[in-house]
Amino acid sequence: MYQSSVLLEYHAAAVDAELQMPPSRLSQAMGVALTKENLSSLQQQIENYILPRFRIHSENSSDWKSAPSAPVSWEQIDGAPYVVARLHFTLPSGVSVRRLTIQDDVITQALPSHAVLVSIRSDWNSSTFANEPELVGVLNGQEGSIDIDRSQGGWAKGFGSVFHLGIRHIAEGTDHLLFLLALLLPAPLLCMYGRWAGFAGLRHGFTQILKVVTAFTIGHSITLVLAATGIVRVPAKPIEVLIAGSILISAIHALKPLFPGRESFIAAGFGLVHGLAFASTLAELGLRGWERAASILAFNLGIESMQLVVVLFIMPSLMLLSRTLLYPAFRMTGALSAGLAACGWIFERLSDHSLRVDVIVGGLAKHSLTLAILLLILSIASFSFHSFKLVSPDEATRA
Repeated sequence: MYQSSVLLEYHAAAVDAELQMPPSRLSQAMGVALTKENLSSLQQQIENYILPRFRIHSENSSDWKSAPSAPVSWEQIDGAPYVVARLHFTLPSGVSVRRLTIQDDVITQALPSHAVLVSIRSDWNSSTFANEPELVGVLNGQEGSIDIDRSQGGWAKGFGSVFHLGIRHIAEGTDHLLFLLALLLPAPLLCMYGRWAGFAGLRHGFTQILKVVTAFTIGHSITLVLAATGIVRVPAKPIEVLIAGSILISAIHALKPLFPGRESFIAAGFGLVHGLAFASTLAELGLRGWERAASILAFNLGIESMQLVVVLFIMPSLMLLSRTLLYPAFRMTGALSAGLAACGWIFERLSDHSLRVDVIVGGLAKHSLTLAILLLILSIASFSFHSFKLVSPDEATRA
């Protein structure tokens, strides 16, 4: 708590800096007793003290124009009090944001031993984001400035990084995949007399799967955009409970038809809920402006790409296995497993007691590729056996 931190956010033609300073050290440097109660009355004095002592400039250029972007505040960071100042720096014409020099004498001029940790909180071109800031140097009374070169990288690097984050989020987000897979289990089947009957045909199966996946995509894309841009704000805990509830409903539907023929509407509706969870991951990146817009696009494309891969892996197995006598047992086993996991998640998220559901489901997810291959082998073998059994003696003789 006796160190200061400087967190930088890079933009196309500007840099935002957040200065986190221990009140006791800033009080010594300014010669003024700073408290939480008197901070608002000393706003102007603090700004007048900080602005000339924290500077950014580029080689062969004067200091960049600076201004406070928010009032100075008193905040708890990692359990300790800090005075936080947020500054906005505008580049001179013709100067690149990628190379700059920071000079910080706010506290170190009076207290040379004081350390200032300088980190990059967000820089799209180098795929550095708020959830994993990058430490670039330490300042003190002897080393009062630091040169920062961010010329490497580019727009594509940031886009690719967030795209990969979307892929990883789905690959690791077992609850999202479990909802989708539970909803796809009855997709190839006919519903007759209030229960799932036999195979409905390739065309019907492919159409149902396409409708469900497309509807889920539309649903979560809408709320992802709304939540990531701050238009919609919903607490995380109710969303987590609703996601688990969506899995449970889908699992029950896979056992006994609840909304036959309307799966796409259910996928779209619950997709709205899942999109809110996706947006929480984007919020951790701390991006604004065009970087936020680009991150929404890249993240969503990553989600859709991974989702498409999963569907392409599982669809042939569903189409083959649903034409065999093994499918009812497979469907019920899958639905019951998803339902149990959902009940466990609901209990955990409502009671704050762990049943280690994530550990169990996550352990199985680590072997998802192996399980998908085994399922495909099983479906091919079962389909071949089933087809052989269906051949009549007359047909066999003619063959």
